[in-house]
Amino acid sequence: MLHLSRWTLTLLLGWLSATWIGRAQSTAPSPLSRGPWSGAVTPTSAEVRARLEQSDRLVRLWVSPNASLTDARIVGPAFSHTNIAHNVVGFTVQNLLPDTTYHYAFEVQGELDRSTSGHFRTLPIGQASFEFAFASCGRTGSTNHSYELIRRHQPLFFLCTGDFHYEDVHSTQVEKFHEAYDRVLGSPVQARLYREVPLVYLWDDHDFCGNNSDERGLGRTAVRQAHRDYFPHYPLMDNSATGPIAQSFNVGRVKFILTDLRSERDPSRWWDNPRKTMMGGPQREWWKRELLAANGRFPLIFWVSSVPWIGSMQTNHYWPVPAEASGYFHHEQLSYVATTNLHPTKPVAVDSWAAYAYERAELATFVKRHNIRGLVILHGDMHALAADDGSHADYALGRGAPIPVMAAAPLDQDASLKGGPYSQGVYKPRKHEGCFGLVTVTDSGDTLTARFSGRNDADEEKVTLTVTVKAP
Repeated sequence: MLHLSRWTLTLLLGWLSATWIGRAQSTAPSPLSRGPWSGAVTPTSAEVRARLEQSDRLVRLWVSPNASLTDARIVGPAFSHTNIAHNVVGFTVQNLLPDTTYHYAFEVQGELDRSTSGHFRTLPIGQASFEFAFASCGRTGSTNHSYELIRRHQPLFFLCTGDFHYEDVHSTQVEKFHEAYDRVLGSPVQARLYREVPLVYLWDDHDFCGNNSDERGLGRTAVRQAHRDYFPHYPLMDNSATGPIAQSFNVGRVKFILTDLRSERDPSRWWDNPRKTMMGGPQREWWKRELLAANGRFPLIFWVSSVPWIGSMQTNHYWPVPAEASGYFHHEQLSYVATTNLHPTKPVAVDSWAAYAYERAELATFVKRHNIRGLVILHGDMHALAADDGSHADYALGRGAPIPVMAAAPLDQDASLKGGPYSQGVYKPRKHEGCFGLVTVTDSGDTLTARFSGRNDADEEKVTLTVTVKAP
């Protein structure tokens, strides 16, 4: 008599059922508890993940250039495990065609779940124009219309620059961070967005270890593991389970460098000095290497800093704006401008680069000395839309490194203004008014143009900035 192991028998039954009935759409409730969602997209590959409702489910992924999933490539199998990644199952699809839309769906126990099918577009190669969205700061599980508008624009990807949720988890248990992600992915509006638009996700404080958290966060190790469990990512600076989530990737002739400004930072309320750091030494050196490698090869470089770059500990350029006021403001039109001398008598927690001015000057001076061209900063955290052409963002010693800045937030949080000033002004949203940014990159060969459009949840443009760089 032939004796088969439980795993072999399950695999065989799954293959037989997928072969005979897998192409029929299941009428049962979706076996997926959350997702699916995609990310880490390259010209020839992508990752797709989902959380299963049950453990020990045989799972495969169908991928096809056709929405009907005909002639699908089937990837897998894999099994869901409660004790491994909270029943999250992921697949890497390779050997894809560049700049091509692919559709996907999960097959569980031999039945294809078309009800949660999604799609992504692989990245282009060489000279290419594209659009991406970015924003931060959404209430946990928010259904704000800003998410739906991002989906309708169908950008190449959505870059979440922090505060994916506001659970402020203080725990060493990985499961607590898993549960926080589940609350976000349970939003039907966000779930549809992440099914149809690849997600690039970088945390800030509330989704790291709590408000203004830093390297001393109780859940520092746990959240690093949870992020790796749930979210596809590009090759990390440190591939160990205990390293920061800094990563980089490129789209055509554009480079993206994402820095983890939470898990390595010194407390912001420490007195500033040359040793105080937001990046941490190893990450700072990695950032410099990434810039040097990109300079000249990629005419346009986006550095994703989760917190504001522009600002000072001594002045508040938007002090005269009443707390209840909303709308567009420009510092030159305010009657009381930057004359509030704060001069703290003891360290204060300022959650921006203003509290790390020595390190900020080092980074800017590096950009200046090495003639890094085409650098643009993207950030969130400040609950407003803003942009600067670089005229207020030059912190190099002796000046000489004006870096354009584009800021987009909040997806769904109360408004706030800090830092600045910004050459393009700021838009402070009304209560419950969501905001996001769209960046359209046009590569004409000789030049690359990045046009930032800061928009609200009625899809109205509120703040703009256009940056044009020459190709080498």
